[in-house]
Amino acid sequence: MFGFWKSTRDPLSDARNAERWLSTLSPTDTLAVHADLAAELELAAGSAVTRTPNRLQAVFHVDAQTALRRQALIDQYLEHATRSSRIENQLWSALFGLSQAFLHTYQTFAREIDEHPQSSRWQELLPELLCRQIVHLALDARIKLYRHEQWIPAKWAELHGLMTLASSRQIERRPVALTADDETTTIEHEYLRALVLHLMNPGSLTARQVELIWGELDDWCAPLRLTLEPSAPYAFFVDLAGREGLRRRRPGPLESRVLFLDTRPLHAVMVQHVIVLEQKIKGQPLSNRTPRRSEQLALFTKLAAQVDPEFKPIPRRGERTPATGHADAILGLQKIAGFFKAEAQQPILGADPSGDSFDSTMDLAVFGRIRDEPTRRRELLRRRIGAHVAPGGHWELKDVSPTGFRLVAPIQVANAVTLGTLLALHPHGQPRWTLGIIRRMKRTSADRAEIGAQIIADTIAAVTLTEQHKPGADPYSIEGEGTTINGRSFTALLLSLCARQGEPVVQSLIVPAIEYQPAKRYLLATPSAQYSIRFGRLVEHQPEWVWTSIEALDPRHRTPASPLANASPAV
Repeated sequence: MFGFWKSTRDPLSDARNAERWLSTLSPTDTLAVHADLAAELELAAGSAVTRTPNRLQAVFHVDAQTALRRQALIDQYLEHATRSSRIENQLWSALFGLSQAFLHTYQTFAREIDEHPQSSRWQELLPELLCRQIVHLALDARIKLYRHEQWIPAKWAELHGLMTLASSRQIERRPVALTADDETTTIEHEYLRALVLHLMNPGSLTARQVELIWGELDDWCAPLRLTLEPSAPYAFFVDLAGREGLRRRRPGPLESRVLFLDTRPLHAVMVQHVIVLEQKIKGQPLSNRTPRRSEQLALFTKLAAQVDPEFKPIPRRGERTPATGHADAILGLQKIAGFFKAEAQQPILGADPSGDSFDSTMDLAVFGRIRDEPTRRRELLRRRIGAHVAPGGHWELKDVSPTGFRLVAPIQVANAVTLGTLLALHPHGQPRWTLGIIRRMKRTSADRAEIGAQIIADTIAAVTLTEQHKPGADPYSIEGEGTTINGRSFTALLLSLCARQGEPVVQSLIVPAIEYQPAKRYLLATPSAQYSIRFGRLVEHQPEWVWTSIEALDPRHRTPASPLANASPAV
């Protein structure tokens, strides 16, 4: 019923009209509301609009009144982004587009204030304008961290420029009200929240963890202040003339406009959380909350290391060594299991897909087929790998350690994978595949992303697990798509890992999460043997897969060795 008013009035001409316009927006369609907001903000920033203090106050009012709706959209992202890449992209794009719309609009008004240095009405709005710009820059940072993206240098320059302007006007600690209630903040406080959020990011935060940290940063950053003098030899500092965030001081003089941050109060809070969680886990090890507490303990341990005012290098389980070359990568349990199942059924031995020859190329051109057997095997292996490998081409090796890889992957992959994704990696020239879990991601450019993977197995095999009925139970059989359910049959990965030379091989299983039932008995079948097993200790649980140890139910038999232990093709 408000449609006639909406079409004839300027919604952002003043705060009263803005309030009336907000009342016409849908209370349930969050995406539509954000699209309307972005459209009106684009008009307010256009060259055809006369910018006045009343119009800026209207934008402030809309910003404050829609904060809860932005949070609702963030909650939708956290809840539904993992359902599909299309939903994730739709929600992410809405959040990103709205933050950019506010930033662009505020930038146009900032230029207007610069052109009216003698106007008291314009100058009175400057503290709130700077503060809101920093808040939306922090929102931009959060949104990009959902996808493990890092700020480009220009974003840092924009953030530091706002703080520099506030400091030159001596308004960085003036109270500013950004919401409808009486709570106030300051430009310095919001600036510190943005800095600390980046400082706490080790590259392995999920979207939920980013929001958990952001929700606590208001309290965590309350005692923090920027100072001109360092509090410790390795104190953190920020260069207002630079294009980076907080950095740890190194020996030597510092030049330019440098401010120091004492992170001891923040580190003390992290340590306190670690101690409390350790005591709860130790006191109630069998509690249902123990897995969740263990995740929180790992998170706060990382955060404490990130903000520790004393430089304490993290001890590594093995030294990293630089690596060069490329590797094939298969992502996801389904793709990996499909590849190794095909390899077990029709192994291609002795093939090296990285090699080629001029002679074989001539044979193909002249005779229409490849005459020599090694080249034919290479071609078959290329086709098999190509049917399962991640899109975008080969991955580049950066360094390797006994426990993991650091790689550079095409951006197509980084847009599709999440932390916890299974990764089968085959470095060219190596004799076998390696299974790992993606633990860290960092987008380094527009078309490449740095990925850290933890190695969990150096021998992989696809096996079949069939649910076993108890004696006397009535079995049933259903045929469909080549799968017999007499109990259920499904494909799993049998893993073998020798952590150190001379130690026994440790074996375990990765199964689809939907198939994980600890109380049931299964028949584990390889091409050469069958064994009755039961799932043992749970190692890790992800939405797609479950990693568990194996308990053999027949004491006369041990868990079978991987049939592909020595048969993997060399690449």
